[in-house]
Amino acid sequence: MCVLCVLIFSACSDISKNSLIPSARDSNNEQEKRLERKVQSSRKAEIVQGKYTPFVAIATYLNDVDNINAKREVFLIELYAKKPDSQIADKLSFDLISHNVSMRSLFVTRLNPSQYTDILRPKNPYNALFVVEFESISKKHRETMKLQLTIKDEGTMSFDFGYPVLKSKLR
Repeated sequence: MCVLCVLIFSACSDISKNSLIPSARDSNNEQEKRLERKVQSSRKAEIVQGKYTPFVAIATYLNDVDNINAKREVFLIELYAKKPDSQIADKLSFDLISHNVSMRSLFVTRLNPSQYTDILRPKNPYNALFVVEFESISKKHRETMKLQLTIKDEGTMSFDFGYPVLKSKLR
């Protein structure tokens, strides 16, 4: 009985270190703000086939995280595949849709672990990271923009970024 209690308490003590809930906690205040913006600027989608979920993706609108001044719309895609595929990048296509505007991505870059940063880092070591860039769209179109990820022969995921951006103390 005593051994069981020790196991339970020791397992519970690791929850804060190994939480599955995204956290923006960091000792550096500026870094904490950027991580919080990353969580707020992220959307999740998945492809479900029957009772299985072969693909899950998290898309982050990096323009809201790092205040990118480039004349492009930039997204970070974190893709989990149940069956890893080294050629997955060849099967991906991305579209940015808003009102009557629809455009294909300009660039899709798969990041290697040596390119990870404090923001460009997967939540799960098995995920693949991609940076996807589009031509710039107007502020009005950003209010209804949706990112669409299609995986050839598997399905499509949609990420709704059409939301009002409210002023916060994090910016």
